[in-house]
Amino acid sequence: MWPLTNKKRTRRGDVRRVAMPAQASLWRRFSNAGGPLGMLIVVLFYTGVLLLDLWPADPFPYRVGQYIPRDIQARVDFSVPSHKRTEEETARKTRETPATFQLDAALHERIIAALKAVPQNLAPATRPADVSEELAKQMNIFTPEALDAWRAYAAEDRKAQYEAQVDKLGAELLNVGFVQVGDLEAQFSRNADKVRLGNALHPKSCLVSAAGERYLLENRLARVVEVVDPQIRPCVREYLLGIFKSQSQPLYTYDAAATQKEIETAIEAVMANPPRDPYQQGEVIVRKLKDKNKLDEGDIRLLAAEHEHYLAAEASNGWRSWGRVIGRGGIILLVVLLMSAYVFKYRRDLVDNPLRALSVALTLLVLLGINKVMIQVFQLNLYSSTLPVLMGAFVLTIAYGQRFALAMGGALALLVVLQMRQDLGILLVHAAAIAAAVALLGEIRTRSKLVVVSAAAAGAAMLSIWANGLASGIPWWPFVLIASGWAVMFALLAGFLVQGILPFIERAFRVATSMTLLEWADANKPLLRRLAMDAPGTYNHCLQLGAMCEAAADSIGARGLLARVGAYYHDIGKINKPDYFIENQGASPSKHAKLSPAMSLLIITGHVKDGLELAREYGLPGVLHEFIATHHGTTLVQYFYHAATEKRKAEAERAPDEVEFRYPGPKPHSREAAILMLADAAESSVRTLQEPTPGRIENQVHAMVMRRLMDGQLDDCELTLKDVHRIEDSLVKTLAAMHHTRVAYPTPPGQTASAAELQNKPEEPENGKENGKDGESPNPPQA
Repeated sequence: MWPLTNKKRTRRGDVRRVAMPAQASLWRRFSNAGGPLGMLIVVLFYTGVLLLDLWPADPFPYRVGQYIPRDIQARVDFSVPSHKRTEEETARKTRETPATFQLDAALHERIIAALKAVPQNLAPATRPADVSEELAKQMNIFTPEALDAWRAYAAEDRKAQYEAQVDKLGAELLNVGFVQVGDLEAQFSRNADKVRLGNALHPKSCLVSAAGERYLLENRLARVVEVVDPQIRPCVREYLLGIFKSQSQPLYTYDAAATQKEIETAIEAVMANPPRDPYQQGEVIVRKLKDKNKLDEGDIRLLAAEHEHYLAAEASNGWRSWGRVIGRGGIILLVVLLMSAYVFKYRRDLVDNPLRALSVALTLLVLLGINKVMIQVFQLNLYSSTLPVLMGAFVLTIAYGQRFALAMGGALALLVVLQMRQDLGILLVHAAAIAAAVALLGEIRTRSKLVVVSAAAAGAAMLSIWANGLASGIPWWPFVLIASGWAVMFALLAGFLVQGILPFIERAFRVATSMTLLEWADANKPLLRRLAMDAPGTYNHCLQLGAMCEAAADSIGARGLLARVGAYYHDIGKINKPDYFIENQGASPSKHAKLSPAMSLLIITGHVKDGLELAREYGLPGVLHEFIATHHGTTLVQYFYHAATEKRKAEAERAPDEVEFRYPGPKPHSREAAILMLADAAESSVRTLQEPTPGRIENQVHAMVMRRLMDGQLDDCELTLKDVHRIEDSLVKTLAAMHHTRVAYPTPPGQTASAAELQNKPEEPENGKENGKDGESPNPPQA
């Protein structure tokens, strides 16, 4: 009922329905925001940033030498191999592992063989004098009783018994370690209780040196010879004693390689199951002390073990793990949405050109990946992240300007800090470095500019670290100075790296630095020299436009150098047919007189296409191609359109459509290219004035600017009406200076006044037509 109707709400609804059709409203808004392709770029960028952030989900945050602001407590119960106890255990195993000695089998066999041959060698002897002196000394056979005892074993019935005794003696002999004196001393200096003789373990006391005391040898040999007949036992003992005392080679030789292998096996067993130190949740595992406030390698090992157990505990709790992922994803999504909102609000050119937006997204992702590899893989100092952050600021400033670089560089710094799980302190350091770099970079006119700016950014980062250190109470040495050293080093490295890849940046983003533009502004460039030789009138026109465009661009804060160099090359397409353009005709008749308007139109408009082909042939920077393609926009070639209209009237045919006599475009997109269009039209029209007084120049420039504005030629660029007004004032000022008047000279003697007046009288245009440049008349005849 009408008394209950909300009239205000009804009026708003009516306005909303009229302003936005219901079916098309959502799609139009979506398209204006970038459409499906723009949304896809945002989603891919967000996915890439999130994957880099979650690799790994919880990175290890500590480094050797890092400052400890407080005690570090264990987050979970865990145990860790005790490095100290493991070292002690391995050292003990090294000392206590039995040494290995290898038997001299040849010597052993010679001893046994010699003993077995004694009875047979003594069988022929009937008295001690019959025994050879050498054998008698070896076996100590100097009495008839000793000789009879040995000869008794020569009988066949006792021979086997004797050989069995000798074999037992040989076996007993293997249990006695006759070694060199050096090996004996070395083994007694170790803590091992046993030694390995061949493959069998024996007490270390079994070792005896052949060069040792005689009574030690006698005691050891006495136990060995107990297996033989008591009657020959003293003789055998003396024989063995003589053998070992006289032999330079011991029965056993120390095997260092086998011993080392045994030691390594023992150490491997220790390392496979090392002693462990248990820690409880909440227990202090690294304590800050007055004499120790930085992490050493032992602390890092302990913290790494705790971190590993913490990750395992987190992984076992699925909800908690997913909660952390969702939380971090939400934070990163917020940052990405803020970046997207900024681009949508202030950089519509990126929204309208998805390829350029994709290049920005890829650049940021590559820099985030570089930072991840530096910090996570190579474990560099956290302040080494200054490198990718500053590189991003440099690249974005060069490609998209200072304001955009400041915003996106700040977002990049925030993503880097989030990626490293760091606090506000390092973010402020990055912000200071970015602000200094972006503010000072501006135009790159010299090769040293990037290095100087990176040095300034390094200084800003260093001062920020110092301020943060003083505010946080961090010890000046070594923490603050080392951190500032890392930041300064990588800030300078960023400048050198960007300087090295500057040509690639210019080609990839289709931009040109002032240094590159200055190189192409050189009159000795082959393309400009060719223009000066083949089309001198056009060359002079380009030089004049260069001065006009630079002054106009400077008046609105645009890039004056870019506008000037773009003006130098905008008409290079006239090189192919210079005589068909009025500025190059001189006193010659117009070649268009014998051509139809349609043919003349093709020649006039063709210089744009020819110019682009020459630009590609000579490698002109991509940013200058726009000046060639858009300096006429889609304007009407009025002179030949009027001529075609008159011709068709005379032939009683339908008048041609304007679209047939327009340049192919496109319209200017950059402010500098739009300035060139206005300056080109203004200069050409003012040149047709009979008396270019300041007032006439101002009126003519205003008329041409309004014509371009009303024709929609400035619709695609970012010029405001205020900018257009300033450009117009600058063009008027520059053209008035170019067409300044001079004081008339007195009439020379012998010359009539009428001749002098004739000399100062302006020339009439050919055929009574005020031809503008490129066949355009500022005041075309009316149909």
